[in-house]
Amino acid sequence: MRHRSLLVITLVSALLILGVGWWSLNAVRGTLEESLRSELKTTLEANVTALDIWIQTQLRTATLLATDPTLRDPANAVLEQARTNSNAGPGPGPGPFAPGDSKISQLARALDERLRVAGYQAAVLVGTNCRVVASSGRMRVRPGSALPADHLELFQRVLTNGEPALITPFKPVRRSGRNGAGPGRPPSMPPGGSGPFPSRSGGPPEGLPRGELQVMQILAPVRDGSGRITGVLALVLRPEAEFTRVLSVARAGASGETFAFDPEGRLLSQSRFEDQLRQMGLLTNSPGVSSALNLVLRDPGGDLTRGFEPAPGTTNFLMRFVANAIVEPAGVSVTATRDYRGVPVVGAWHWMEEHQFGVVTKIDADEAFQPLRVLRLIFQILLLFVVLAAVAGVVASHAGSVWRRRFDEAQLRARQLGQYTLVEKIGEGAMGVVYRARHALLRRETAVKLLLPDRADEGLVRQFESEVRLTCRLTHPNTIQVFDYGHTADGIFYYAMELLQGLTWQDLADRHGAVPEERAIHLLRQAAGSLQEAHAAGLIHRDIKPGNLFLCERGGMPDTVKVLDFGLVRDLAREPASPGGSVHSSRFLGTPLYMAPETIRTPGHGDASSDLYALGAVAYLLVTGKSVFSAATIEGAWEMHANSIPVPPGEVVPGRVSPEMERLILDCLAKDPAGRPSSMTEFLARLENCPGAHAWTADLRHGWWAQHMADPSGSGRAAVAHASKSDPVKATIRIDLASRGPGA
Repeated sequence: MRHRSLLVITLVSALLILGVGWWSLNAVRGTLEESLRSELKTTLEANVTALDIWIQTQLRTATLLATDPTLRDPANAVLEQARTNSNAGPGPGPGPFAPGDSKISQLARALDERLRVAGYQAAVLVGTNCRVVASSGRMRVRPGSALPADHLELFQRVLTNGEPALITPFKPVRRSGRNGAGPGRPPSMPPGGSGPFPSRSGGPPEGLPRGELQVMQILAPVRDGSGRITGVLALVLRPEAEFTRVLSVARAGASGETFAFDPEGRLLSQSRFEDQLRQMGLLTNSPGVSSALNLVLRDPGGDLTRGFEPAPGTTNFLMRFVANAIVEPAGVSVTATRDYRGVPVVGAWHWMEEHQFGVVTKIDADEAFQPLRVLRLIFQILLLFVVLAAVAGVVASHAGSVWRRRFDEAQLRARQLGQYTLVEKIGEGAMGVVYRARHALLRRETAVKLLLPDRADEGLVRQFESEVRLTCRLTHPNTIQVFDYGHTADGIFYYAMELLQGLTWQDLADRHGAVPEERAIHLLRQAAGSLQEAHAAGLIHRDIKPGNLFLCERGGMPDTVKVLDFGLVRDLAREPASPGGSVHSSRFLGTPLYMAPETIRTPGHGDASSDLYALGAVAYLLVTGKSVFSAATIEGAWEMHANSIPVPPGEVVPGRVSPEMERLILDCLAKDPAGRPSSMTEFLARLENCPGAHAWTADLRHGWWAQHMADPSGSGRAAVAHASKSDPVKATIRIDLASRGPGA
């Protein structure tokens, strides 16, 4: 007991230290996550606020320019002249202006002067019919050109409600012809990636590759003297000059970045990791090509920075923060998820509904949780020391326990204890120790089961006594016989029972698989006979399983069955069944693979039908070689026995189970006790009606045992306790008859 207490103290101390360490780690992680969540949210809000201020500034600037009389008046004159020419001439577009037209020249001078001061690349004047009237700046548009289809809605909205608007970054496409007719959008263009803005020279400015020019537009309404909207002034600017720069105002750490994207997940601003993207092949190495509008923000499925290569033709989902922003206005997540490089990141997102684009702020998870690394290392070292200490304590305690047990056994062997001579130890378990013994007077071998002093707690002794007293009331030849029981003079409880040589039904199934139906009937008939007597006496076994059904040879009769271990037996006379269960209802009794549904739902409850269910499950194992249900956990086994329908035995081993036997087994396995045979008597009667009821003859039994169990000392035989043999001992047990009490 002292060594057991030391083991418990050691384990409790180890668990306490582990619990404190684990709690500390989680507490620090929680604090760090909260701080990180706040930092990400603050960084995102700073960027979104800066971006919103910049957008509002651009919208106000465009509105001021459109309402400036020095620009508004010539613009209205040109718009009016365009309407007049359009009404006078054929075609849908405005009529041609004469070279050097004074109105056009005046508007061009006004626009050029304002563009230089405001820092815009170009300006385009659009009429109420959504066609270009005039343009100025570094990029010219032919008058009469139609607007891109994906921009029409925004222009019409400005013409309708008179509010300025923003068109997010896009790639303009060179168009040919007066009305903008020409080839469609290149496959690489995103939605919104077309526009009527070829360069002055017909190619991209500043040496950019063709198709890599990126622009934004700020739209403002143009009104006449009466306040009526007469057109739209579209100011053009390059996004990399200010849009991307604004998003770089606040960054979290060395790996943090903030970027914008459109509703389809295409990057609108430039990535911080363009060099990495080129190395990974996500971005071309051509000069002047940026990640903006050339990268869809998808999760590649693995870390590309560590050599991960997606399978060819794989189309992955958008990275989680981008997908979240499209469906959820704002949020923060400190659960690591992969970004467009496949690197685990944490981040926050915000969707700007008015302008139809989103913003994400993120930082690599490795950098974000770097403070946890040192703490985790310390915890791992502490865990190692705790494990070593626990192992040392367990080893020391086990060694002490082993020596204590050897000492107790040596003391026991050294005693002269009366009529039973202990020959050798044949088994040991949680319930006690089993010795092969010989009665001094009767000269017969018996098995003696007893408790050593370090296990003799009061509850265990009561369970032993209950098992013995109840088993003694049974006399059926297929029930293990108990010869004697009592207490030694120094308080060791014991009982003597018949010594069996053979194997359990579980051993039979494990070694030989399914048995023929006729043999299964022969074995089940004996087990049912034993239980029939027990039920008639008001006793329920409650732990029928293959390990408690023993196959042996008795009196020259092989294939004799013995029902063992009535340790969980219930006396219905003293513990009548009730809806609320019995005195044992606080815990589950039985073996999970063989428990009836009602004993699972109401622990401690059970009657004869529960034993019938278990016997049906054992019969299923005999004829199929497999358990009724297979589950990885105890809870899984309970769930399947309570709710699942078993596969009929005939489907598991086709052609080997008769319909009568299959029906009997399935009836025993009915979830509702009312659907099972009414008693063991009915069970036995239905066994007799099976085709092979008497086909397992004595010759077949002797033949099987001669073939498989010929060597009495070989692996084919096992003592009832299944234990390795020890050196012979000579000891006796002195019976203390006074300790048996009345009714023994």
